[in-house]
Amino acid sequence: RSLGLVTRTPVIVAYNVKELFDAKDDGSEYPEYSVARGRWDEARYQARLALVAEAVLASRPSASPPGPDVLCLEEVENAAVLEALRTGPLAKARYRFWARADPEGGPFANCVLSRLPVVSASSHSATLGETRAGRDVLEVELDAGGAGLVVLSCHWKSKVGGAEATEGARREAAALVRGRVAARLAADPGAAILVCGDFNEGPDEMSRVGYAYPTALVELEDAGRFPGASRLLVSSSIELSRAEGEPAMFSPWEEAGGYSYSHEGERERIDGFLLSPGLRGPAPGESGLRFARFSAVAAPFLVDGEGEPLAWDPARRTGYSDHLPILLELDAAR
Repeated sequence: RSLGLVTRTPVIVAYNVKELFDAKDDGSEYPEYSVARGRWDEARYQARLALVAEAVLASRPSASPPGPDVLCLEEVENAAVLEALRTGPLAKARYRFWARADPEGGPFANCVLSRLPVVSASSHSATLGETRAGRDVLEVELDAGGAGLVVLSCHWKSKVGGAEATEGARREAAALVRGRVAARLAADPGAAILVCGDFNEGPDEMSRVGYAYPTALVELEDAGRFPGASRLLVSSSIELSRAEGEPAMFSPWEEAGGYSYSHEGERERIDGFLLSPGLRGPAPGESGLRFARFSAVAAPFLVDGEGEPLAWDPARRTGYSDHLPILLELDAAR
């Protein structure tokens, strides 16, 4: 189809669902999801799938079909879980296409469900020395009504073990993503590229740590600090510029406000969307995709009385996730 036939703007949601395990003991699940020990079973698993779907559909509850056009999920155990979600409680969303990273070991993978056709999908891993630096990056090219849209779905290394001690793994993941973005932009400078997911740090991470060490995400104005360090440049302005020929990615958090995660009472923006320069909008007279809006999905049932995310508790079988879904809307300009 051509963009002229697009009747609504494509919406993308990224969501760290937190520990979505099936009801089988595969050896990689966390102890609290052990079926053999009686801590987990099919009924609890099915109830959990329904809760995840409820959170996803809250992003666009009155749309037809409901939910986002593209759904990027983190912490999904395997392809069977993704299929159970797609054909079960998310069946009404009509996701015909899917893709999943294929990690070696580890309990989770990044996944994409989509109503937009998947043109190609690939999985990339970063290494730190001789070890893997976190989870694989899932790169998916979609057909958005005749316009190409590239999505890199991420789940970078957490800060468990210490923020500075684990920063190297996040920086290596950022370098991998930067390389993939650079390759795409070299082939097509106007390419529409989204990097999204759980980065386990915010766009302002370097200032938050007092510029004590290089971070994976670096604001454009700090591009000159720690030269040579692996990184991904970000800017809070959609009027993107470059530092020494390196493009920056637009982070819409500052403009939108809000947060996606809370740790020990401190609200953070560790989940996000980063947009390539091509999503500023097509050249005059041309068709293409452009940024429209961004927000966290803070539906009333997803947060407590203080506005904190109602985290999933496997023992009590309550809550949703310690992350909020985040939503990006694009315009099909013509």
